[in-house]
Amino acid sequence: MIEEIRLKLFTYLHSLTIYDYVAFGWLLFLITIILVLIVLLARKKPKLAIWMTLLTLILIIAGPFGIKYFLDKSVRKVELLDTNITKLHYAQSLIITGKLKNSGKVKLQRCFISATVFQTFRNKYKNMLFRLKPLRKKTIFLEENLSKGDKKGFKIVIDHFNYSRDFNTTLHAECY
Repeated sequence: MIEEIRLKLFTYLHSLTIYDYVAFGWLLFLITIILVLIVLLARKKPKLAIWMTLLTLILIIAGPFGIKYFLDKSVRKVELLDTNITKLHYAQSLIITGKLKNSGKVKLQRCFISATVFQTFRNKYKNMLFRLKPLRKKTIFLEENLSKGDKKGFKIVIDHFNYSRDFNTTLHAECY
């Protein structure tokens, strides 16, 4: 788990684009302007300075996450198309196939595609609980150049999968 987080963080930092630098620059500029206003207003309007300090703290904490979310949904947007999940009967394997489409505005060089398999129940609270501890999780790494609008097929094979009851699968793709 820790290694996976460290790998994602290192990959993200290694693959920053000009869009990331511009967004982080604007965030830093906005925080600097607000801090200067706080210093100027601290004597005459202390309540406003306190509220602006809270706004600055919120921007410092939530800003990078918001920037990543916005860029992943607009600039580095990817779609998973034609996904097919097959559980083999004579071999203990689960095969997930599909296509990855670059719907963003930039050329993507590397992608992580994660498949998570978890138990399903009729009780929605049990479903939420079992999403926290999946049956299996597998991530594949594609190092392909995907231009705008290109599609690339993928295949994830989960071996030794002998779960016989109902299960559900989620797919998540993240590209840089």
